[in-house]
Amino acid sequence: MIRSISLDDFLQRVGSQPNGNVWSAIVVSSSYLSEVIEDLKETIGIFTECEIGVISGKNGATNLIISVENTAEDYLVLYDLESWNRDNWREFDYARSRLAKKRGGVLVLASESIESLSRFAPNFASWLGSRIYLFDRGRELLTADERQERLLALQEYLGLSNSEVIELAKAHKLPSDPEYGEWLILLNREDLIER
Repeated sequence: MIRSISLDDFLQRVGSQPNGNVWSAIVVSSSYLSEVIEDLKETIGIFTECEIGVISGKNGATNLIISVENTAEDYLVLYDLESWNRDNWREFDYARSRLAKKRGGVLVLASESIESLSRFAPNFASWLGSRIYLFDRGRELLTADERQERLLALQEYLGLSNSEVIELAKAHKLPSDPEYGEWLILLNREDLIER
C-alpha cells in the first residue's frame, strides 16, 4: 500500500536517509505535477546537501538513462514519464543498475503512471519498496500553531533564537545542516539559503 505524505514530510525523509544510491517515487495528481516538480527543484538540495539534477523523460527511456549516466549531480529528480509505453518502462527496469548516483533520486509520477511502473518495471518497483509515496496536498501547509511549535523545537534543539539564525545566515556562517534550511523556510527567509 502506498502511504500518503506531504512534500515537507517527503523532504525530511530524503534528508534523513543514509548516503547511498537510494531512490524513491512520489505519486502526484496530474493537476499538481508541475507545481511539485518546481517545489522539489527549489528545496530538495537543502535536504540532500548536494547538487540536484532534474531530468525529463519525455524523449523516452534510452535518452533518460543516457542523461542520468552523463550528469554530474549526486541526486536526481526524474519526471515527465507519463507518455512512456510498455517498452520504455521495461527498458528503464532493465537499466536500473545504470542509475547509480551518490545520493540516488526521486521519480515524480502522475497518478496514472504508477500502475505502469508496477506492471512493466516490477524490479524497479520492488527496489523502491516502501519508498513509493502518494503526495497529499491537503497536508502541505503548516498551521500557524504548527509552524510556531516547529520553530520552538528547533530553537530548543539547536540552542539558537530565530534572530540569531537569520544573523548567521546573513553573515554566511550558518551550518549547512538541513535543519537550518528548514528553519529559514519556516521563517519565510528562503532568500538566505545558500545554494
